[in-house]
Amino acid sequence: MAKYDVVVIGAGAAGLTAGALLAKEGRRVLVTDRSPWLGGRAMAVPDEGFKVNIGGHLIEDPGSGLTKVFEHVGKELVHGEVSHEMPIWDNEKGWGSVRDRYSGNKAELKKVIKALLDTPYEELDRWDDRCLRDWIHQYTDDQGVVDLFEFISVLECMTDNWYDHSASDNLYVRKMHFAERGTAAYSCWPGQGWDGLWDDLADALRQHGGELRLGTTVERVVIENGEVKGVAIPREPRVLPNEIFEEEVIETSCVISTLPVWNVLNVVDEHELPEWYTAQIRFLAQDRFRISWLGLYLATEEPVTHYDPRELATWLETPSTNCTGFMFDQSAMDPSCSPPGTHLHVMGAIIPGSKGRDRRYLRETFEAFERDVATMWPGFEKPIWRRRHLVFEPSFGVIQMPGLVGTYRPHWRAPNVDGLYFASETFRSRGIGTDRAARAALTVVEDYLGRRLATFGDGWRY
Repeated sequence: MAKYDVVVIGAGAAGLTAGALLAKEGRRVLVTDRSPWLGGRAMAVPDEGFKVNIGGHLIEDPGSGLTKVFEHVGKELVHGEVSHEMPIWDNEKGWGSVRDRYSGNKAELKKVIKALLDTPYEELDRWDDRCLRDWIHQYTDDQGVVDLFEFISVLECMTDNWYDHSASDNLYVRKMHFAERGTAAYSCWPGQGWDGLWDDLADALRQHGGELRLGTTVERVVIENGEVKGVAIPREPRVLPNEIFEEEVIETSCVISTLPVWNVLNVVDEHELPEWYTAQIRFLAQDRFRISWLGLYLATEEPVTHYDPRELATWLETPSTNCTGFMFDQSAMDPSCSPPGTHLHVMGAIIPGSKGRDRRYLRETFEAFERDVATMWPGFEKPIWRRRHLVFEPSFGVIQMPGLVGTYRPHWRAPNVDGLYFASETFRSRGIGTDRAARAALTVVEDYLGRRLATFGDGWRY
């Protein structure tokens, strides 16, 4: 019977980070995932000559997070094409730059930036239940400054209502980017591609003695007398469609689950956890709190934008759907994503999580959204290739509005169960997307080891 120091559930950003870090530190670690693909909610898969990234991601790490993870395990995260501007759509004015929208007093902006850089991260924790504009209004009433911060937030920290962003979650990231890059925001494409990025982390895991099992489902975490004893893997192949409790137990004293809050109680018996803790999980796991969007991939033979195609475009509402969203030319970031002579564009319209199971709403809104993008970019009127997908199950994450972030999320260390951790960006964590997940994994790994890893310095953990 196999036995490991740690079993990690999930081979996405958090799972591969945790596995590679622990293997580098000499632990015998197994990473499992039910999917045949690496990357979790940021996987890249081939489709008829195109390569689609199911989350529409860019990397939002200025250098101290996922980049350092690669450095620690002996790899390099290549920072490829970078977005510098932010084209913005206005239903009345059409396309313009965020600089056009921000026409405020530069002195007011500098005042807010200085205040942010002077504020300790710990002080920002007190703003978990307050919105972004409340914090800004302590230092300025200049609407241009508010607009600048909130437009960036539309892209990074999504909510149903574009104006209702948590102050703490946004300001953590903004402070980090100003301190490390001297800019309000930093987005890049992984130079080795998304599939290459995950292959590199998986390779680091194996090089340091760790193991990876794809296509392997964890049925449950085995807990006895308040201690982790292992994970149960169902017998494969399952001959009967309703086969149950035919399983292999992999022994371990520590499990790191990277499952999001809406799936974690499928593998952890809630009766092993305190009622108040499972109540936190169930509260966040409501459909209405999911970050969900209508994902759309459209390929064209010519670029559709009149601005730099590497730029990440955004809007507060489309002409008819009133959905916030984003778009970028994925082929401009990575030409290998589409056949020669074509451009693959990825875009999303943010929808209320509560609508994610309403098939009629989804179909009607998808059709309206496609008409809207053809209005915003006439080049999309007759795409040569299309894929629709719904970012709901799995969702991108929990919406980052006041009262749903930071200390309002369940802690990464399961109370009352020795050896059970949750390294997920839907649990207590900070950052954006894949980098947020990687930082969550780092926090858990250091907690498990009982020490900080020198590579990451004395910067913030969460």
